[in-house]
Amino acid sequence: MANKHLHAFVCTLIALLGGVILPMPISAQTVNSDVAATWPFDLGTEGQTATITPENGGEWLKNSYVEIGSGLIIPEGKETEAVDGLTLTKLRPTVKATTPDDNATVKFMISPKNGLKFKPTEISFRAARFGTDDCLIDISWIKADGSVTKLQTGIKPGRPKNSKGEPEYTDVLINDLAAIEAPEGLCGLQIHIYSLGNTKEAGFANVIIKGHIEGTPVEIKQYTLTVQTSPEGAGTISVQPVGSVFDENTELTLTQTRNFGYKFTGWSVDGETVSTDDTYTFNITEDATVTANYDKINTYSLTYGATGGGKDYMITPVPAPTVVEGKNMYELGQEVTLTATGNYILDFASWSSGETSPELKLTMDADKAVSAAFSTKLDCIAGWDFYTAAENGRTADFYSEGNDATALTLRNEEGVADGWLDKSYEKDPNGYEGRQGVVNWRTDGLGKYYWQTMINASAFKDIKVRAEMLFNYNAYTKQDVEYSLNGTDWTLVGSYNLTERKQWTEEEFTLPAEANNKEAVYIRWKSDTSSKTDGTESANDGIAIAGIFITGTQEYIDDGVAPKLVSTVPAEGATNASANGRIVLNFDEKVKVKEGTKATLGSQELEPQISGKSIMFEYKGLDYSTPYTFTLPANTVSDMTGNFITNDITVSFTTMTRPVVAKAKFDFIVPDDGTITEALEAAAKRADTSKRFYIFVKQNNYVIPASETATVPSEIDGKQYPDPRTLVSTPNVSIIGEGMDVTSFTNTVPDNIKNEKGQNVNPIEGLKYSSTFEFEENATGIYVQDITFKNAIEDGMGRNPALKDGGDKNVLKNVRLYGYQDTYASDNQNGRFYFEGGELRGRTDFLCGKGDVYYNGVTLMMCEEGGYVAVPSLPKQYGYIFKDCTIKGEVNGVDGNYYLGRPWGDGTPIALYIDTKMEAQPTAVGWNEMGTGWPARFAEYNSTTAAGTTIDLSNRKKIFAKTHENNPILTKEEADFYTIENVLGGDDDWNPTSLTEQASAPTGVEIDGSTLTWDDNQYVLCWAVCRDGKVIDFTTEPTYTVTDANAKYSVRAANQMGGLGEAAEAQVATGIDEVGTTESGEAVSTAYYSVQGERVGSSYRGVVIEVKTMADGKKNVRKTIRK
Repeated sequence: MANKHLHAFVCTLIALLGGVILPMPISAQTVNSDVAATWPFDLGTEGQTATITPENGGEWLKNSYVEIGSGLIIPEGKETEAVDGLTLTKLRPTVKATTPDDNATVKFMISPKNGLKFKPTEISFRAARFGTDDCLIDISWIKADGSVTKLQTGIKPGRPKNSKGEPEYTDVLINDLAAIEAPEGLCGLQIHIYSLGNTKEAGFANVIIKGHIEGTPVEIKQYTLTVQTSPEGAGTISVQPVGSVFDENTELTLTQTRNFGYKFTGWSVDGETVSTDDTYTFNITEDATVTANYDKINTYSLTYGATGGGKDYMITPVPAPTVVEGKNMYELGQEVTLTATGNYILDFASWSSGETSPELKLTMDADKAVSAAFSTKLDCIAGWDFYTAAENGRTADFYSEGNDATALTLRNEEGVADGWLDKSYEKDPNGYEGRQGVVNWRTDGLGKYYWQTMINASAFKDIKVRAEMLFNYNAYTKQDVEYSLNGTDWTLVGSYNLTERKQWTEEEFTLPAEANNKEAVYIRWKSDTSSKTDGTESANDGIAIAGIFITGTQEYIDDGVAPKLVSTVPAEGATNASANGRIVLNFDEKVKVKEGTKATLGSQELEPQISGKSIMFEYKGLDYSTPYTFTLPANTVSDMTGNFITNDITVSFTTMTRPVVAKAKFDFIVPDDGTITEALEAAAKRADTSKRFYIFVKQNNYVIPASETATVPSEIDGKQYPDPRTLVSTPNVSIIGEGMDVTSFTNTVPDNIKNEKGQNVNPIEGLKYSSTFEFEENATGIYVQDITFKNAIEDGMGRNPALKDGGDKNVLKNVRLYGYQDTYASDNQNGRFYFEGGELRGRTDFLCGKGDVYYNGVTLMMCEEGGYVAVPSLPKQYGYIFKDCTIKGEVNGVDGNYYLGRPWGDGTPIALYIDTKMEAQPTAVGWNEMGTGWPARFAEYNSTTAAGTTIDLSNRKKIFAKTHENNPILTKEEADFYTIENVLGGDDDWNPTSLTEQASAPTGVEIDGSTLTWDDNQYVLCWAVCRDGKVIDFTTEPTYTVTDANAKYSVRAANQMGGLGEAAEAQVATGIDEVGTTESGEAVSTAYYSVQGERVGSSYRGVVIEVKTMADGKKNVRKTIRK
């Protein structure tokens, strides 16, 4: 909602015959008729109007409207819900009232014209409550003088999907209304809502007021009221009574609500101030324009956070900030109190400003930043405070090293995990009986499902398990805490004996010494089904848990065994290694590397990057068809307790053989030669489509206009709209940008509209007609690199594919596809598609469709919580394969709150995640349902956290559509099979990595006056000449004449598909091949540096600074230009 805290918002239907004429004569014809006002009330929005019957009935009314009290809001994201064929608008109280409160009312009002009286004869509507709170409503009839006649009180609406066999809704019908008089003036239905929590809702629909209207309309003058704010957008204005045209001498009350960053200064009419109060009341005697005036207030940001293991949410600001563009903002002079609160394992220590009181008071007169330091009270292995939302398993909120993948799940003995009733703070600030926690709430039978986790205690002894448990609805009163070292054989360590409902019981149990320093310790909280049951009768299991903290005494155990090397990339003896890539060493346990360690590869020195059990080394510029040996020195790699590998680690391999590339320039440059549309038209017109057509796009953010001739139909309103798609219908086209962060295409789409439910949606949303780019059936062999395709349809406004690909053997390297739902759609069941690097962004089913798609080293960006990554349907053979990908969350709240995918089909979908780094982890169950579909296989292998911790996959979803089994864990042998060659090779041995192999950065780049030169390379299509970091031209010769010798130049090499590699900066030629000092004596060491000061190998080409350290300690420095 635009403003959830308006004192009242209303929707108005002005039904004035023949328009507004001032003064307006009204026919003196007598009225004596039945009339009905019907509000479907199904839009979940502010602007909902009544339909008047008979058709001319609107002529007898001034207006009809809905008024929602200031104590109610329409909840964002939960505006409506369908109940047995009717869609209800939902209303949520801002605070829970135990008795009727006039602020928590919804009114359905009608206003007969002067001289007419309305007497109600029947009132009806549907009501429902959403949530476990009682929710009561009182119904009354309200008249213009404010008098109220109570009709019914204490009605408890039915609850949809309840488990007690109660009605799922309540249809209210009141027809005993004879006692209600029929005076002139405004009247209507008033509904009080109370006994409802401020995270629950009551819903209403199909509100009908029937009655009889009679009398003779009286001629009366009417005037128009116009209200406005200055400046526009500085505030909002409500008018009582509702409307814009009023009878002469009607008393009007205007109330302003200022927006953040503005100060109200007063009401004015014709430029003269008439009041400085928030509310202005006057009698209208002529057309009037009333302005609410405001001054701008300076605003400042407040940044706060926690250190020492604390969470940012452990700091509470009062008053709460206004969030503007992701920043916590306050107005000038506003007093803010920050309160830091510790928990079971952490104490507050101090503020970064030096104060040690938990409360810090600030006056906002500038941008401010502060942090709260927390100190460790107990060594935490894993803990859950249930602040953040998660309802299908959740990773630990607090964890030690190696436990960042530890998850709490609700599961049964068969290993099937499922969801719970989430009472976290983010889900329900009121919590559950005074605590943030979770409730079992299963309907499969009491005690069948229980909570379980697995911790890594390899660095801990004296392990203690603390939690609180409670029941309200029926549950077993004895809850056992058990542990296991293998997940099969369980030992009881203690029990909760719950004696009273709604009373939390805290217990702490110590595990036996055999659990000390074990890598896997399973813990579960399970009902003792031999104990008695208690609590309010319900089909749900009412046991709840909160405040789980597993602690211990930190102690590493030295096993005396060094790590073992398990595998390498490339493999020992490989013959197809890239000239630019990385060496990966995988070990059998977590490792660390001695500070200052460097590995060698030929003449290069490589820096290590450590992630859990793996060490990576990036390398560049190797020669093709050349053998190399990688060496990591002995005694540099150890486990966490210092057991070193005592031998050199070596990997020998040969780089791939490359064919000589025929030199060629780009066929079309955007925008120099025209637009992208014109470029693709030129590609389609070429005589020989087997010859590749190269398109280069200079860096810019391009908006592609919608078609001026072609239209597409809307499935929302049936209208025709300009086609927003850029169609690619010809094969063998390369589309190359300067970089996905600096080069983008966005389509042009129509404005959003309201659908039949009143929800904002784009009229052309969907897979058919809204994609930014669409590769059609003949668009095969398409190669795209270093560019972004973005769909202009806003997030949440419908399906918005950035790319729909109906081709085959298409490759996207370092490409960002930016959408929200159905971002990428593979649309050819017989197609093979390949992604390398880049970023795919979305929230709902953002990778979907047919065929076989291999995602190699791609970043999967989940932009919002609650989403689904992959939704495959019909594979060619292997489906969606994710290898070495990284999953990230674009915003807070994604971690632990999304799914890896769901099945779009019955027994056909395949999605496999292999060696995935999950910086944002999915729910513990990992996968979700989609209708009645089920997968052929949804599985993972070696999924890890950002820190490299292996994620436990045992709780991943195993059953789909109630009966279809799924094995969610790949074996190593299975994972090893899914190579690019096996998945995409097919009958023609297609190898997309031979296309994406990037040309090495040019060597020997130097500038002499206006001549730029570099070393030739037979594996390069052409070179891009860059000035100040931007491409200005292309050449097929290793020389170029520049126009501005003072600019900064660099050169990039294009591979055979046109993709540009790393830039090599030009060095100024000196005309001297060697300069330096005269050597004397023997050198004990030699080091080489680029002119930028970076350490390089002895074979580095270009300008090299050679530093020799002599036996006497002196250093000889020499500059060499190696060509």
